[in-house]
Amino acid sequence: MTIQNDAGYGLAHPIYLDVQMMLSFLAHLEGGVSVSESERTTATGARERFLKARGGIRAKLFAIGDANFEGEGSQQNRDETQVESQTERHHTEASLFNLLYDYLTEDGKTIRLDDPGQLTEVQNGQLVEFSGEFLGNPIENVLAFFDAFLPYIEEDEPAKVEPAPTVQTRAQKSRSGNPAVKASTQHQVQQPVVEENPSEEGIRVLRRMSQDIKSAPVHDLLFRTEHELEAVVTVASLYYSATTTEHLRAGEFRVIGKVTRVLEEGQSINLMRRTVLGVAGPALANDVLNSVTNSDDFNLDVPDAIVSGPAIQVLPMAIFI
Repeated sequence: MTIQNDAGYGLAHPIYLDVQMMLSFLAHLEGGVSVSESERTTATGARERFLKARGGIRAKLFAIGDANFEGEGSQQNRDETQVESQTERHHTEASLFNLLYDYLTEDGKTIRLDDPGQLTEVQNGQLVEFSGEFLGNPIENVLAFFDAFLPYIEEDEPAKVEPAPTVQTRAQKSRSGNPAVKASTQHQVQQPVVEENPSEEGIRVLRRMSQDIKSAPVHDLLFRTEHELEAVVTVASLYYSATTTEHLRAGEFRVIGKVTRVLEEGQSINLMRRTVLGVAGPALANDVLNSVTNSDDFNLDVPDAIVSGPAIQVLPMAIFI
């Protein structure tokens, strides 16, 4: 069996896709976007298909064999037939992204990044593309591990619920006919204060941070290119889920999006900024993370919580393969 090195059609499969951003970009280039096309064959035997185009626009949407229209207006094709039928064709969000990506690639409208030395020429707002290893977010990686691990601990150590002892009030004891009970009113025994176990307190904090992460409107993800360029990719929770993380885990993907910040030497981004540790400062954030990941019980491999320049922050349109 011979394996042919054929690149195929170069179809992109988006793992994450900001649909609103993608549609707005494509609508600008196409002069509007329609996700469906209707083709009707009339009873008289004339097949009518209406395709609108704008001058200078390639109009690839549903225009197979009819691309590169010129001028305003519409095109109508008629072919005689004896069959009456109606056909609907629909685009998916992924197919629309492929169309937009073809436009951007053919026209060379994205800046390909791989090396930190390229950042001197990059400005905010530019459309960039890079390929890199998905490292995720250190605190989200840790919290996801504990969310999966804690139920096993709780099953092994079920809570013991004991009925509370009946306690007589001081007045009740003073009216008692038992001399020993009366005497106890003169010597009140102070009950010891039950302190919370440090491990239980830590678990409670982790759970609260996990809730904060899940309710955050955005997530910070870290990617690293082959030549050690680090990119903080800020994804919208609307289009991002735990399933997305599992697809991305331990893989290399391409990212296309708009630059929102270029980090120079001495500048940094705290990947735990979406939690309460984000205001604690880089040193404390790393100390807390290291205390969890490098403890005697666990040794988790997570990236550094502080991303230092030169690096880049990107608002992604798509993460794809």
